Amino acid sequence: MKIRNILKGSTALLMMLIGLSVYSQTPCAYITNFNDTTVSVINLTTLAKVADITTGKNPHGVDVSPNGSWVAVSNEGSNTVSVIDAGSNKVIKTISVGSHPHQLAFSKDGKKLFVTINFDNSLTVIDVTKWEIDKTVIVGRNPHIVKPSPDGKLLYVTLEGDEKVVVLDISTLKTTGEIPVFGWPRIPDITNDGKKLYLSLRWLNGALVIDTEKKQAINWVQLPQNEKFPSEGKASHGIALSADGSRLYITSQVRNSVSIIDTKTLLPVKEITVGTDPNWIDFTSDGKYGVVSNTGSNDASIIDLQKMQVVKTISVGKAPKRLKVGTIK
Repeated sequence: MKIRNILKGSTALLMMLIGLSVYSQTPCAYITNFNDTTVSVINLTTLAKVADITTGKNPHGVDVSPNGSWVAVSNEGSNTVSVIDAGSNKVIKTISVGSHPHQLAFSKDGKKLFVTINFDNSLTVIDVTKWEIDKTVIVGRNPHIVKPSPDGKLLYVTLEGDEKVVVLDISTLKTTGEIPVFGWPRIPDITNDGKKLYLSLRWLNGALVIDTEKKQAINWVQLPQNEKFPSEGKASHGIALSADGSRLYITSQVRNSVSIIDTKTLLPVKEITVGTDPNWIDFTSDGKYGVVSNTGSNDASIIDLQKMQVVKTISVGKAPKRLKVGTIK
């Protein structure tokens, strides 16, 4: 009897610990408010904003470390990178970088942080163990977005001024190739096998499909048009692939919507109306929610990915731009 009671007690304790472990892993969206000095934090379990973290002037890019411990934010107006402790939502380090830092990204192993420095035509590499600049390399005119390949071996950097994407070997930071796109490249995403890259392009309401081995565009996705002219070329912007790569999500700034594209047929599955001037999109790791930052309406749209509809709109700061969803432990 005593042994049975001990076993029951042990089982109950184990289940409680598992429950606490799962509960402690909270999906959160971090959204940069470009016309404020803050990053808004949305808890994607409760679907509520839980914090506004002051970083620097014109926060622009954002990424979450692979272990969920750190959030890095580039402050374009103050030429700094803020490091946030994800557990406390406090800035623990501010790092001076070059002129007008844009998007940033952690390496797959979480040991490095890559930052595009738009006005300096360079890529800065930060050592995460020390939170210090390790090196800076020239990549081309006006680097905008840096995107590591899924296997963690390559970096794709979009160059606004050169109208191309350059490919770097992460271990050496040497250029291994380039992809001309003959237009102002915006946001890339890459298939899990690394063979295709989807890229939004200024003036194009849709996205290019790029063969990464051939290093050339091989097709395009064209979204529906309307009578609104894409002022300053703002047509499509944020794009993201579903976890299995079967669907591509594209934000349209001329239609204030997110289009879901079947990647086999390149045809639309559904168009979802969101807020004004949608900028960026990212997903929870379980594939339950998509989050869209709406620069023109100062809010974020939460999309139920199974129902393919907006289930909540949450006010954030002024001119929300980039966002990243991470699982915080």
